[in-house]
Amino acid sequence: MELRRYFDILWRRKWIVLLTLVVTMAAVVIGTNQVTPIYQASTTLRIAASAGGNLNYSEYVYAAQLMNTYVEIVTSGPVLNELGTKLSLKELPVITAVVIPNTELVMITVESSNPKTAAKAANTLAEILISESKDLYTGGGKTSQEVLGEELIKAQVALDQTRDAYARLIIQTPAATGEIETTKQLLQLNQSNYTTLLGQFTQASLREEIRSSMITVIEPAVAPQTPSTPRVSLNYAMGFVVGLVGGLGLALIFESQDTALYRSEDIEAVTELNAIARIPKANRKQLGNRSNDFSSFSDAFENLALNLQPAKDQPPKKILLVMSAEPNQGKSMIAHRLALALAELGNKVVAIDCDVRLPKLHSLFELPNDRGLTNLLDGDAKLQDVLQASSVEGVKLLASGPPSAHPPKLLGSPQMVNLIDGLKRDFDFVILDTPAMLAVADITAVIPNVDSVLLVARRCHTRRESLRSVKKVLTGFRFRDKSVDLIVNQAETGGGYAAYRYHKKMDSASTPAEIKPA
Repeated sequence: MELRRYFDILWRRKWIVLLTLVVTMAAVVIGTNQVTPIYQASTTLRIAASAGGNLNYSEYVYAAQLMNTYVEIVTSGPVLNELGTKLSLKELPVITAVVIPNTELVMITVESSNPKTAAKAANTLAEILISESKDLYTGGGKTSQEVLGEELIKAQVALDQTRDAYARLIIQTPAATGEIETTKQLLQLNQSNYTTLLGQFTQASLREEIRSSMITVIEPAVAPQTPSTPRVSLNYAMGFVVGLVGGLGLALIFESQDTALYRSEDIEAVTELNAIARIPKANRKQLGNRSNDFSSFSDAFENLALNLQPAKDQPPKKILLVMSAEPNQGKSMIAHRLALALAELGNKVVAIDCDVRLPKLHSLFELPNDRGLTNLLDGDAKLQDVLQASSVEGVKLLASGPPSAHPPKLLGSPQMVNLIDGLKRDFDFVILDTPAMLAVADITAVIPNVDSVLLVARRCHTRRESLRSVKKVLTGFRFRDKSVDLIVNQAETGGGYAAYRYHKKMDSASTPAEIKPA
């Protein structure tokens, strides 16, 4: 299917697309306005895992574990309980903590319906984490510095006691050589132990000092000005896209289920007939104007009348049956305007309204329908009594007359055959306006008496299955010796007609009109 065909479909189904888009956008707007706004505030912390700039693999693994540990601690029960106590919160906000990849940074995010509460909660969590980092790290037990400090005191006491004992042994007389040697060795051992503990205590003090500044606030949270959810602009944009796509989808679905034919080419393809006339859509003024108004509507009937003129050395087709597959195809209007167009070419035309159930020709000719075809066929009147002259010279009308109980029987009667034969002698063209073929069976009774069938199909209204059914009938034995021609009603208008109409007006104004033979 060519791109133009898709554009035609979308234009034809534009109200479905627009309605779907409007309903979707209305639902999105209402839903967005009913959602409670949620504000999001974040605090960024730096957790230094090492004082040095370079980490070996084991230190790298330890740093990753340490940061993940703090992430879990932020959302742990004790921390959240303390947060609720400090801020007097009846309901805790939504809290998330994530490690920013390839950094020593942890982002704590708080979501709340109150922007100030969100920012205050994020900053309070950072304060809790920093103030209690020692207890959180040791689990509430003694630090290594405290343990080493206690051991260092014990070592100091032991060292002092050994020194005192050694000093007493030296001045003791007589000298206890063996005991002095033993005490001396113990003094050296206590001295070495004390020195070792002192070094370890110094290192532990340094580590504790580093650890005390391990967690620092890089960027505190501030109260947000706009909510994070709902994201109004994004919701509207997504609603527009979904509504548009949904509308396009529904348009294609409706198109696939619609059997109406929207192009003249499609009508020709289904009927396997080339249209001898494409009648454009006319406005009310054009329908009421019976004179040449230089419109594409009038020109279409002029061309149709010319196409129905007999070719050289061919017998004329004088009895024209105008029919359609379904009602409301415009066949009565076409029969009326065709009669006028044929009369303009100097022909004597009689139009017969064979649709005794829903007659329309008398309204188009603005003539009464008190007496007509049914009176004539029933023997209640003579032809000269029911044949009416129209306001256009050369055109007469035989209205349908009062309704009949058995239209097919009347239309197929010998009286109808004799009537058509008589009119055929007196007029150049006899136009029969018949009911829709698929609606009633009246038309089959008239078929044997006609020379040519004009099938009217109204674009955008005629259905594919109806035309196919009529096509089967038209190829049946009743129509084998009949000429069948297609007329497309309300066909597309060509873009080049405006210039043609302008030149035609100019030609008509500058040259006298030809006098057509009577």
